[in-house]
Amino acid sequence: MSLFLDRSKQAGRYLEWKVRIFAVGATLALGGMYLNWSWLVGVAILVLAAGVALRFLPSGEEPEEEPEANETDEVEHTPEP
Repeated sequence: MSLFLDRSKQAGRYLEWKVRIFAVGATLALGGMYLNWSWLVGVAILVLAAGVALRFLPSGEEPEEEPEANETDEVEHTPEP
């Protein structure tokens, strides 16, 4: 599956930084388009690319293994009368 479409991963520890970087990059891009300053739009693209680069940093956490569906050690089912 694609790196961007993998829904099994958690949000990660860099989620807050990704949101902040996106907000700054989007603000710079809109300001650059409004003022018609191509250099500011270029800076915004670099800032947004840095946010995308955070996606590929290791999270430092081991993924938790999901229990198999067959295991019923913790929950026992009782038949209904």
